[in-house]
Amino acid sequence: MRNCYRCLLWLHPPVFRREFSGEMLWIYDESARAEGALALFYDGARSLARQWLLRSGWWKIALALGLALLQVTFGGFGMMLFDRHFIQPARNPSVVNMVGFGRHGAFAHQPLTIGIVMFLAVFITGGLTLMIVGLTFWTRHFARRVR
Repeated sequence: MRNCYRCLLWLHPPVFRREFSGEMLWIYDESARAEGALALFYDGARSLARQWLLRSGWWKIALALGLALLQVTFGGFGMMLFDRHFIQPARNPSVVNMVGFGRHGAFAHQPLTIGIVMFLAVFITGGLTLMIVGLTFWTRHFARRVR
């Protein structure tokens, strides 16, 4: 088990590993029997995620992906709630039926009107505005905590 924990420590960023891996291994040796190895592995995995995400700047990419997923999810719910047309799933999911559904579905012959463009603009602009405001307040809170 100790070797597995050493591998977990090896996955940390080099600067952190040089400074703290000895101490973390010593803590593991001293408290593995009392607290259990699983609790220490959990703590090591949390430390690994924290070091790579928060300290290295990868948190920005993770946050952007999370917010994009959130925007797509709520955009889909918004389309379901406020859209007048619902796309029904095909009963026979063969390639021929999918092609026919694309030609004769709910959106196949609908022209691009100013109403549709305004609808999309409101949802996209509103979603982006909410994301930017939320990210701004979150980064201010995070910057205050770091200081």
